Amino acid sequence: MNTLSLPLSWSPSLPLAYLVFALVCSAMLLIAFLPAWREWLWPTDVAPLWVSPDYSSEIDHFSDQFRRVVLARIGQPETSAAATDTFDILPVVQDDLDWPALRRPMISFASIRSLRAIRCNTLLFVNGDLHASAHSRFVGVLSQGRLQLGEGCEIQAWAHADQTLQLGRGSTALRRLSSDTAVELGTDCCFERIQAPLIRFGLLPPLHERGRAPRRLIVASFHLLDGAIRQTEQLTLIRGHCKLPRDRLYVGSLVVTGRLLIGAGTEVRGNIKARGGVVVGAGARVLGSLCSEQQIQLLDHAQVRGPVVSESAILIGTQVVLGEPDAPTTVSAEHILAEAGASAHGTVWARQLGVVWAA
Repeated sequence: MNTLSLPLSWSPSLPLAYLVFALVCSAMLLIAFLPAWREWLWPTDVAPLWVSPDYSSEIDHFSDQFRRVVLARIGQPETSAAATDTFDILPVVQDDLDWPALRRPMISFASIRSLRAIRCNTLLFVNGDLHASAHSRFVGVLSQGRLQLGEGCEIQAWAHADQTLQLGRGSTALRRLSSDTAVELGTDCCFERIQAPLIRFGLLPPLHERGRAPRRLIVASFHLLDGAIRQTEQLTLIRGHCKLPRDRLYVGSLVVTGRLLIGAGTEVRGNIKARGGVVVGAGARVLGSLCSEQQIQLLDHAQVRGPVVSESAILIGTQVVLGEPDAPTTVSAEHILAEAGASAHGTVWARQLGVVWAA
């Protein structure tokens, strides 16, 4: 007679041990994920995060935020009393005003013209023009008119003007400058991020090209250059260094693995990318983008319509024009050196330091 025999290792308490093990694991998971489940069911972290001025991509972000807060508080100038709980109102006569002692954001309902240096350690809103003398210093200033600062002034955080924003010789603005009209920087100015329909370096107006006889360009092709590799009908690759002759006209895009030299007066109707650096000759034109891992040098009177991006540095010669009034662009590099007389339309961003210099 056969009898049912159980394995020697089986024990009546084994299912109970499995059950206890499963309950312990479930309890540990519950403890670990309980805060996440509770936040998912009943959210508490819903407030907007504070954004550091170093990480907001919009150059005029903080000036726009400040404008909205001020206008929401004061409404119209005749209701200025509603703002006294958050802001201080500047007196009409400011000759004896102790600017460094101010701590709350300030509002001026009239233009400010100071004959002595202003050292303002708080945010300032001006419903009009602001003209400050040499060696003034501001943390953040918003002018709904023209903003003009003298020599050796300093902007510590940001400055915005609805009309022209002008910094005198030797001024420093190592954060954000923006204008709805134009930003003008004197020589020896240091900058970081600038945005405006027109950016002028060195306070020298750009020369007009009218009246000059158009240069006769010789039509050429990238495909005929030494070492050219035809990728597509509009794209050519060159391994190594490349030099484009002067006074030529090229249509299409070019990628160079080495260094690229564009001859004086040559025009490229396309995009350019070079790994080893680019030199754009005097009077040359690039109607597309210009990118390089190494240094980009733009000689006098050169023009680039599209974005100019370098992982290293950009040297901008006098009378160089970047972008167009109806086609703003972006200029970005670790270091940017702009000679007096150069101009740009759109955004100029020196990720480390930008300097305006006179040859």
